[in-house]
Amino acid sequence: MVTIQLSFKMRRTDSAMDTSELFRGRIIQHDRIVNDGLDLRVLGVRSGSGLNELNFALVHYHQDSPNTPLRVELLKHGEIAVPPSIRTPILNLLREAQSKPALLTRINTQIGQMFSSSIKTFCQKHDIEITSIDFVGTHTPSLGRFNYPPTEQAEQHPLGWNTIIKADTGLTTVFDFSIMERAVVRARISPVAFVDKLLLQHPKKFRACLNIDELTNISFVPAHSDKQDRATISRDCGPGSLLIDYAMRYCTSNDHGEDHQGKYSTNGTVNQTIVDRFLDSHDYLRFAPPLSIAREMFGDHEAQRLVDECLFSSMCEADTVATITRITAQNILKQYCRLLDLFFPRGQKVDELFICGPSARNANIIDYLEAKLPESVITKPLDDIGIPGDANEAVCYAHLALEAVLGQVTRMPNSPAPPTSRQPLGDAVRGKFVCGDKWQQLVDRVQRFSQGKSLHVTKDVRVTGNLTDGINRLDLC
Repeated sequence: MVTIQLSFKMRRTDSAMDTSELFRGRIIQHDRIVNDGLDLRVLGVRSGSGLNELNFALVHYHQDSPNTPLRVELLKHGEIAVPPSIRTPILNLLREAQSKPALLTRINTQIGQMFSSSIKTFCQKHDIEITSIDFVGTHTPSLGRFNYPPTEQAEQHPLGWNTIIKADTGLTTVFDFSIMERAVVRARISPVAFVDKLLLQHPKKFRACLNIDELTNISFVPAHSDKQDRATISRDCGPGSLLIDYAMRYCTSNDHGEDHQGKYSTNGTVNQTIVDRFLDSHDYLRFAPPLSIAREMFGDHEAQRLVDECLFSSMCEADTVATITRITAQNILKQYCRLLDLFFPRGQKVDELFICGPSARNANIIDYLEAKLPESVITKPLDDIGIPGDANEAVCYAHLALEAVLGQVTRMPNSPAPPTSRQPLGDAVRGKFVCGDKWQQLVDRVQRFSQGKSLHVTKDVRVTGNLTDGINRLDLC
């Protein structure tokens, strides 16, 4: 397993627990139906817009009955790099696809083969039998921005690449997730943030989660003791690694696609005038930067205009990346404060801020945030709840797939009718399915577990390796 060491220090009251060494044995298929309890292994797979790599998480779920805690155990996680020989042709097709919908079938085939071959590589690398996986949850944002005409043919659907995964691996594939809270579809809420809320909610502490991926997402997670039953509070609020990665590609002539741990920008000097002028003219709570920046060079977008301004000011490459890194960090702080004031009473304090995502390793972003945040805010890596920060999104897509399967299988035609308006409506995750070789076995197991009742999202989720919960169980604090 590839373990990435975090190079920054965070204010914290406990330490991260590395559970990666606990699961070194070969993972094979066996009979997992014990007293009709839930016992499933789900693989989460996702890519970024630039298709540089695929992130994986194999998660074991166990639940004795629908009314007991859902126990989550991360078995394996890692990344598989996408070779340029595979990545470049797909990106070229994506650039043409908006004006040429006929290319969609070719794109689906190539993305599906990229995912399925990477799944096989991940399983071989970590000594996992593919047949031990019950189903897979997938996501890539690369096709999400296109508006294609409706089609009944799966291979021509914008997400039809999932049919290739099923054909190549035999696995049931779950994708295209949406969230329902209080029977309302939350179209603007990140599905990842919805899962983070389930994983992070604490009995007494007010928490926040900062996910610094290509875009930055901030979620606020009030304590269970909060008397208001709030829906998920989460917003994408501007660039994460997006502008920095673009600047790195430009300044290094494509030799480097990221500023690893912020080392490149450490040698540069920030031009604060450019930082302030740029942020004054961009309201990232209203308009997110286009993810196409991750795939394009020399485009007509804010990343190129920002680089051009730095060059016009006779700044060197390191100064340019340092300035764009400060723009990213300063915007994160700005939007964090705005969202906190927008959704909560004045003076609301955050007890713990969990930071995850690829740019959580960028020391210049983290150092800036820690210097500017109130001293009372304890910053922690997501590792402290048993989920490595780099694995978070893959874990979330595994969890979304689980909840979609549990919810939709128990609402199939031969299942009881959904609750009426007089009954409480629980949260739900919806997804689309490509049924694999073991689909009917999966349906039978889930229906036995549900005992003929509809299942809603489980709110009591407990992660193996959660250091804080472990200390509480041992009564050490």
